[in-house]
Amino acid sequence: MIRALFISLFLCPVLLGQPRWDKMDYGPFLSSSVTMPWSVGGEKPEGITLKGITIKLGTNASVCFDTDLCRYSGGWTGGWLKLMGTPFDGTHRPPEGSRPAVKGKLVFHSLVGPGAASATQWADPRPEPYGPLPKSWAKYRGLYVRGERVALSYTVGDCPVLDMPGFTDHAGGPIFLRSLTYGPSTHRVELLICAADDAVEVKTQGGPTDALVAKKAGLVTLQLPPVSQATTLTVLVGPHLPSDLTTLKPARLLEQPGLVPADQAKTRLPVEWPSMCTSNFVQRFSERIKTHGTLGAKGGSYEVDLLNAPDFNPWNSWMRFGGFDFFADGTRAAVGTWSGDVWVVSGIDETLQNLSWQRVATGLFQPLGLKVVRDQIYVLGRDQITRLHDLNGDGEADYYEAFNNEVTATPNFHEFVMDLQTDPQGNFYFTKGAPLLGTDYFDPISAHNGCVLQVSPDGQTLTTYATGLRAPNGAGVGPDGQVTCSDNEGIWTPVCRLNWIKQGGFYGCMGTAHRTPVPTDYDKPLCWLPFAVDNSAGGQVWVTSKRWGPFEGELLHMSYGKCALFHVLKDEVDGQVQGGVVKFPLAFETSAMRGRFNPRDGQLYVAGLKGWQTTAARDGALHRVRYTGKVLATVQSMHVRPGGLEITLTAPVERSSALDLQNYNLQQWNYKWSEKYGSDLYSVREPAKIVGKKGELKGEQVELTSVDLSPDGRTLFLHVPRIQRAMQVMTQFNLKLAEGGGNFPVEIYHTINQIPAALK
Repeated sequence: MIRALFISLFLCPVLLGQPRWDKMDYGPFLSSSVTMPWSVGGEKPEGITLKGITIKLGTNASVCFDTDLCRYSGGWTGGWLKLMGTPFDGTHRPPEGSRPAVKGKLVFHSLVGPGAASATQWADPRPEPYGPLPKSWAKYRGLYVRGERVALSYTVGDCPVLDMPGFTDHAGGPIFLRSLTYGPSTHRVELLICAADDAVEVKTQGGPTDALVAKKAGLVTLQLPPVSQATTLTVLVGPHLPSDLTTLKPARLLEQPGLVPADQAKTRLPVEWPSMCTSNFVQRFSERIKTHGTLGAKGGSYEVDLLNAPDFNPWNSWMRFGGFDFFADGTRAAVGTWSGDVWVVSGIDETLQNLSWQRVATGLFQPLGLKVVRDQIYVLGRDQITRLHDLNGDGEADYYEAFNNEVTATPNFHEFVMDLQTDPQGNFYFTKGAPLLGTDYFDPISAHNGCVLQVSPDGQTLTTYATGLRAPNGAGVGPDGQVTCSDNEGIWTPVCRLNWIKQGGFYGCMGTAHRTPVPTDYDKPLCWLPFAVDNSAGGQVWVTSKRWGPFEGELLHMSYGKCALFHVLKDEVDGQVQGGVVKFPLAFETSAMRGRFNPRDGQLYVAGLKGWQTTAARDGALHRVRYTGKVLATVQSMHVRPGGLEITLTAPVERSSALDLQNYNLQQWNYKWSEKYGSDLYSVREPAKIVGKKGELKGEQVELTSVDLSPDGRTLFLHVPRIQRAMQVMTQFNLKLAEGGGNFPVEIYHTINQIPAALK
């Protein structure tokens, strides 16, 4: 359940008197939404750069580039960003807004609108003020990083543009530079420079002689003629530009990259070539941090090992893991952090004693999903799927490609973009949350809020796969392309639910139905999850290994809120999926949010973070769940049959205890599907009667008349003559094992959506 103020996490993580979100070195840029100085109340889209890349220009200046609109929304001096919002200080609606804000004095700005004209038209063509411009108009392609310098790549129509911002302090005042390489182009290119302001001057240096700075309709634009080859020029913006500009050759910048000091610059301003950022890359993170793992030793069927992360590192990077995946060799994994980093951990073997961590990318937009495909890293942020390219082989990302950036972003803090999976055909899947309440009462809902989204293998097409979600923190895709996702309690979601997704399905949240007419019912989940069992659901993972005990081909579910792992008991009756969960007897030090099986050792690895409401003890961790070969007494499968429930166990039980009805407790209840946040527990037989309060595990008793046990002692048949459809069934029993006589307690929380034809 993603709710409350999220304050508890952020009260204590302070390093040397400075909050760790401020102490962290985010690299030369940070992708985030940015509250601009003219924002009213902090939440109006016209005052927010929804998909911003804030680039540091030395220590005294910054610019923000809008990747949706391919424009610079502002440039300022005297600071960078005031870091606010859920991933930073934990707040989600202070007066300034729920995201980072400009920190400093604004020198130039532009209002929300396209950063380039299309056939001389400047009106925003988007049907809603969210998401990117049409690809044929302008398209953000990605960015290059060379040391502390950043160059942005985008297209205007069919014209490629490489755009590198810079800055220098001059005696007459600050000067922002925008070095552009554009072309070849068969058409005129017109770029937005800034809003027209008498206090700001704009000039060009170099480039075509017929390049023209023009003012019209409140805009300052740069009109560039068609060119047959790539052409470079520089745009200068500042309150006072010297009239006697001279050139500082790019060669000087290669010898001494960075800004020109004010006392040397005078009127000799740098003419930078953006191509500087596309070669001769500089390694930024040469240090490898060594750690070792801690092996579990509880003596059970499964041990939980900890891959100790470099929590103390030279960049004060906050190690909260939102996604990870293995490279093909299985000895290395890429791990993404909520603060925007990607690390690669190597040395993964049975002992975990020689782990090495390398920081390979920074500045991503709250990434909560990561996938490695053919040994290339894809990272899911709130703005896009980013494909990382290491162009010089030093292990670090030099080019951050916008693999697909069609997903919309609104001002709401709660619309997290979560998990990243692929199917056998190579399609990508992820989920996107809705505003906090799951409706548009207080915050706008965009086209992608509350959806499962699919991206084609080449990244060119994003489609809505399913709708009606509220806070789906996790998904799974099976070996045959089966898609699952969780959802968390809130409006229209009475408790957490585990969904078996079908394309075009609607999963209950009316505010994100995205369809007409308005639905009167929803696609049923595989199961509902009581608040006390899973108050904030995570992702799912399929067991693809024969070396992980008796569960190959089965589905596992993870709990963010309870830091737990569950075996999913899938059942299907007349085409309707249903089932339940049984908890593994394991403990994790942080949330169980993302899971992957290692292709080398065949074991399950689980990562998570501590951010909103959870029982997690650590800010983040990467665990291994290692099978020891010992028999785990648990449930193997469960099916609704005519007249009762068939439950198969992984170990035989003692017959007399299995037949004793005193060892069983079956209860059932329903929830109310409504706009109310959460739900009390209602009688299945008398739908208006409340049998339990929200959060309780208390329903009406289900009559159990007898129990049968198979000859091998592993399959129970519970005779339930009045078996009914029920949103929640709690089946508990405590038997004795046939071998050793130890106790065998079981709790199954399941849903009966459909009963066999014989009982209809």
